[in-house]
Amino acid sequence: MKNTLRSTTLPNPTPVLFLMAGVLIWYFYGEDAGPLSALAAALVMAVLAACVVYAFSRRPWLAVTFLVAAGTMARVYVEIFGMKARVEHFAVVLFCLVLPFWKRRLLASPRWMLPDLFLVLYIASNLFSSLVMSVDPAKTTRWAMQQILVIMAYFLLRIFCTDQKRFRKCFMILLAVGAGQAMIAIFCFLSNLIFGTEFGMEIGQYGSIPGTYGLELEANILGSISAAAFVMMMIMYLKERRSIFLWGMAITYAGLLVALARAAVFGTLAALGLLFLINMRTKLVEMVAVKKLAKALIITSVIFLPMVTSLYLQRFSTLDVTDVSADPNTTVRVITLVTAMDGIMEHPILGNGTASFQLLVRMQDLGYGDDVDQNAWIGNTEMRVLHDTGIVGLMLLLCFFGSLALGAIKILRQDLKPELLALLVACVVYSVTFQATEGTLLEFFWVHVGLLGCAVSVYSVPKRQLADSEGHQVSLGPASA
Repeated sequence: MKNTLRSTTLPNPTPVLFLMAGVLIWYFYGEDAGPLSALAAALVMAVLAACVVYAFSRRPWLAVTFLVAAGTMARVYVEIFGMKARVEHFAVVLFCLVLPFWKRRLLASPRWMLPDLFLVLYIASNLFSSLVMSVDPAKTTRWAMQQILVIMAYFLLRIFCTDQKRFRKCFMILLAVGAGQAMIAIFCFLSNLIFGTEFGMEIGQYGSIPGTYGLELEANILGSISAAAFVMMMIMYLKERRSIFLWGMAITYAGLLVALARAAVFGTLAALGLLFLINMRTKLVEMVAVKKLAKALIITSVIFLPMVTSLYLQRFSTLDVTDVSADPNTTVRVITLVTAMDGIMEHPILGNGTASFQLLVRMQDLGYGDDVDQNAWIGNTEMRVLHDTGIVGLMLLLCFFGSLALGAIKILRQDLKPELLALLVACVVYSVTFQATEGTLLEFFWVHVGLLGCAVSVYSVPKRQLADSEGHQVSLGPASA
């Protein structure tokens, strides 16, 4: 029998959805629609946010997946008050709004550590330098708030992942997202190669060579994430021998190849070198696993190397350690670093404010030509942090990374946890690639480091105390999820 009460209390939402879509089209594509359209769009966005918050409150793992995946969509943004509001910013805000709904029934108190304190102090240094030291405090403070938003991903994951089961699931989501963004990049690369499309491609980024970025901010970021995911997939396969990791390794390896990012290649080699040294001490690798791993890499290489070999030969042909000017990209990076030293020397202790380099230098000043009307940026993490927050900020950030790494190493010496090892070794990839690009202003890196912090936290708890805490914690099963 039809439940008439239920059918009458749930009206058809289709007209409302069409109305909301029309309002958003009017706001984003209308010419001089006026303040009324902005108000209507704000109301529509508020309704949509309320719906998303409700859905996330009922499905926590959906919220976690969105938070992780948002970090790989840096190209997707909307202009709000002259600022680029990216998907990752919305994801962090929505996650914060959902937390109160989970607090009583799902979340245990996180175990805070010394690295967390260093990160809080680093955030404070960004705010202080942006408010006090900047030539334009209004702009640098807004950029500092955006920096804080992406760093919040670290703390949100620390609050959510308070036991090993949740950490493991979040880690698997990170791997799945890494493989997913690599698949999107592969599709963009092949579509450009076969049909000449430009979606997800920066045509002429490397002279006559296009750069593939997919949904990432740029090709180097794509290469960084793909390389890190590749290393983590490899370690997980060597420890657990699951075919899903073998497939993921092949996909992320292909994503690394099509990115054409030299720094990502060097970062991968550095991580694999570290993994080799670890294996000499721990006997992580067995020949049976190596044979299957090598077979997967050979098959992937046979498919993709014919398409990218000539491109890589051109990319590496300009490298000359004796002549920096032989490679245009290297030349611009060197000029950028030398130019940044002027601002660093002016305020060496407290810096010039978050992302302040673009207020002081234009792309024309770095040799890009008068037709490139863009603000300049520093493609090196240490130099960018030193320019923005001074020696104080750089030391706080290094103390954060150092204390987190020491905590991870201490645990691994006692028990070789594969997820923790994978996250730590993958950080070597970022430490190399971030010499040629800057990823700490984006969320994906803080998600990775956040899971590393979660691993150190949950694995450093004594087993008896861990069993007691998990026994009293409500799980995220189907009823509550």
